[in-house]
This record gives sequence, structure tokens and C-alpha cells, in this order.
Amino acid sequence: MAEEQILIIDDSTELRSLLESILPFSGYHTLSASTGEEGLELATTLRPDVILVDLELPDTTGLKVIEELNRRGITIPTIMITGYGSEGTAARALRLGAQGYLVKPFTTEEVLSNVEKALVVRRLNREKAQLKAQLDTHARHFRALSAIGRALIDEIDPGQFFQRIVDAGAFVTRAERCTLALLDPVSEQLEVAATRGKLDPVSMTASPQEGATGLRPVLEQSTSVRLQAATGETIALQTGDEVKAVLQVPLKTQVQTIGLLSVDRQDSPSPFDEHDEQMLAILANCVVIALKIQEQAEMAASSRTSAT
Repeated sequence: MAEEQILIIDDSTELRSLLESILPFSGYHTLSASTGEEGLELATTLRPDVILVDLELPDTTGLKVIEELNRRGITIPTIMITGYGSEGTAARALRLGAQGYLVKPFTTEEVLSNVEKALVVRRLNREKAQLKAQLDTHARHFRALSAIGRALIDEIDPGQFFQRIVDAGAFVTRAERCTLALLDPVSEQLEVAATRGKLDPVSMTASPQEGATGLRPVLEQSTSVRLQAATGETIALQTGDEVKAVLQVPLKTQVQTIGLLSVDRQDSPSPFDEHDEQMLAILANCVVIALKIQEQAEMAASSRTSAT
């Protein structure tokens, strides 16, 4: 794969030059070091994709370089370069975690084959790490949504429930702020019911017509909206706040839109993604369910009062 970096640690100028001429033809970038200490510094700071290290170095051995990489927790596929008759040492390198070895003199095909095998391992390890990170994220989000579900069942105070919603909204989307706003049926104004973030909204009451025109579909068409400001610019929210990225989803029943759930970033221009939108939509549906439960409870209480 083009652009991948190969670190060569060898004190032989001739061998480094040979490898530096072979590898770029296959689309790889090369880094070179003539000592173990220099190579370890490059490996630690630049994290190349593969390391080619000679067994014998002026200040140490290739085996000790591998041991030190392991001690530092740096898992970069490493290929040992050895001389003829050093296969036993190469086997020890494999036990330490090396992905392969080259016996001098070696061919171009042997170099490229070993590097490609090591890169396959590197790519698989990266994919494994990415999948683990995704699983960890989904697990945290599931726990957050489970807590919201328990709160629905427990029928806690609406104000407390709304606060849990914005807490969860900020958490699952990594937002700097999450705000829940409900439409007042009498004044037809947006009223902030709960917020979580380092700054409260500029205004706790706002007109649905305020803010950037790009946000209008949230209430007018019951459509989720994701916006990211251009460099040096900001996006005006309904509350008058200026932000660099925003995601808003509608709170909608079967017949109408009754408010919105909004997350934003005031300092970071990092945009929200589809997963953020899906998670926020789930939380918005929980708000609608909670409001419906509250409405039914009030109707039942009113019926009991009338009956007596």
C-alpha cells in the first residue's frame, strides 16, 4: 500500500542505500538509522509501518532493539537482517515477536515479500484495534441508552429525565453542549427545557425562525440537520449562540413536531457524523415517549378527579 513507511536500522551505508532504492519502487517511503538508539528514537516518535533491523549494530544488537520496542509497548512488525549462519539467532528474533528475517545476501523479491507479509500483519492489527474501539464505543452508548430506558420505566420527574437526556446526548456525540428545547403551544416559541455543557444557551427562549436558515428544516419539515461552519465562520443557532458545528434532530409525534434536541461545538470545527445523528434521534424518541407518558398520567389523574 502506497505511502507506508519502512524504517531501516543498519550501520552499513551500502545496505541502507540498496534498501532505499528497492522499497520506493513499490510505493513505500523509507526512513534510515545507523544505530540502534537512533532507530528506537525514530520508531518511538514516527511509528513507521515496518522496521528492518540488522542483527549487529555499533551500539547494540537487533535482538535488543526488538526487546526494547516490546518494553515500550510499540507493536511495529519487525524483520531481522542476519548474515549466513545466523538462522538460530533469527529464530530467537521470531520468538521475541519479529515477523520474519532476511539472510544476507538477499534478493529484491525476498525483501518485498517479507515487507508485504509484515504489512499484512500491520493492517490486520490496525483493523482489530479499530474494531475494538468501535465495540467499546457502542458498549458505552448502549449503557447510556439503557440508563435512559430505566429512567423511562421509573417515571422520574420530567425535569430530571430531560437532564439525563442532554447528559447522554453530550456524551454519545462527544459534543461540547447538548440542549433540549420544546415548542410552547401557546406562544409558539422554543423554550429550553434542559442543557448540558460548559456554556448555557445565550437565550432560554427563542423563535423557531431565528438562527441559520439551514436549521429551518428541523422544525418545518421534521428533518435532522448537520451543519459545519466554513473556516473562520460560525453558525447561528435559534438561541443566538454562534457555533462551529451543530446537529439537530426533531422531537416529533405522529401528528406534529414538538421541539428539537441539539448538540453543538463552539470551539472545535469537527463535524458530527451519521452515527451521532442516529444516537441523538434515539434520545429524541425517548423524550417524545416520556412526554406521552406524562400526558397520559395527567389525563388519568384528571379522570380520577372528575369521577370523585
